[in-house]
Amino acid sequence: MIWFAWAMALAVSAFDIEAHDAIGQTAASAMDQEAIKQIKRMMGGQDASDVAGWGHQVDDTYPDMARLHFQVHDDASGFCGDTRTAKCEDNICLLQSIKHFYGKVLSDEGRRIDFPQIDYAKVAKGIKFSDADFLKMLINLVGDLHQPLHVGYANDNSGRKVLVKFRGQTMSLYDVWDHAISEVVRTQESNFWLGGWTHVRAVNSEWDTDKKKWKEDGPFKSFERWLDEAVQFTCSKAYVHPTTGKKLAGPNAESGPVEIDEAAYQEWRHLWLRQILIAGERTAIVLNDILDNKGATRLATGSKVHTKADEEKAKEQAEWDKERIQRQRERRSRTSASFINPSAFLTNLAIGAITVPVFLLVANHGLNPQTYASLVRSILESDAAPKGGAKRFE
Repeated sequence: MIWFAWAMALAVSAFDIEAHDAIGQTAASAMDQEAIKQIKRMMGGQDASDVAGWGHQVDDTYPDMARLHFQVHDDASGFCGDTRTAKCEDNICLLQSIKHFYGKVLSDEGRRIDFPQIDYAKVAKGIKFSDADFLKMLINLVGDLHQPLHVGYANDNSGRKVLVKFRGQTMSLYDVWDHAISEVVRTQESNFWLGGWTHVRAVNSEWDTDKKKWKEDGPFKSFERWLDEAVQFTCSKAYVHPTTGKKLAGPNAESGPVEIDEAAYQEWRHLWLRQILIAGERTAIVLNDILDNKGATRLATGSKVHTKADEEKAKEQAEWDKERIQRQRERRSRTSASFINPSAFLTNLAIGAITVPVFLLVANHGLNPQTYASLVRSILESDAAPKGGAKRFE
């Protein structure tokens, strides 16, 4: 019951859908052509940005799946200390999930790899994943690894118990990093948001470093390094007021709610955007590694996970089909009615009664006025002649 309650609290979590989309766009800018080709094949024409927020849909349908998206650390081992212990029973946590889904895909490609096993029944009874679903989970999970409060601490419930004042509202520290910064940038800097900032060239040096270390250390050590960097970021940036330097969480935290003014927002905005870009280039590294391999052609397309979003989409499609059929019937009805329109028939008949005789006159007698004058005189003379039959013999 404790785990269920915790999962329900997490069910509305992770970067919002727009942030995941930005991560996916950054990833797409760094992916090789072969990887792009393979992901479009597997996703039915969609790319990384189109499916980046798919994990939200799964969590909405299977709330306990949210546990896979967090690496919650135990405060007993020391808050933001050198030693940390994560709550990861049965490998149900963020780092192990990333390793698991990565290993599942490589295994299906025919590559040999040892990876953590996860009993899906412990988070979602009856759920099954396809190869395409494994990839979608990876895209979502690597993104979540860079939302700092996905790797936070248990006592403050990953920042949910830490209250701050942001833009006139009191909200949790988690919500600030999850969606509030994103909403401010999108609504108040829409030209910037839509202006192509989600390109790997913005973090080119970090991308080069990550690619080099991936080759040197391998995937699992890279995932572990990314987690270490994420926790360091959380402890030094997300859990600390950006201008005063005071702690927002932990044993020496400032009592709240603490004001996040414009200067503090600007500091966090810069860091938040960088996290999106770093998450995108690292997602591309993972996808390139998987999809550039010749075994990628073995990976199956389609999805085995049926979500509430799928049901809503099916209902919407059914409504569109119903409206389309109704419009077709109305068009056929209007077309049929046009063939027996009595008003149109009488109008055409009247026009014909005038134009046909005139046409025949012109055809037979031409357009010479003298001809018509003679014709009129002959008609008048015939009307003036005596009427009656021949004389009867007596």
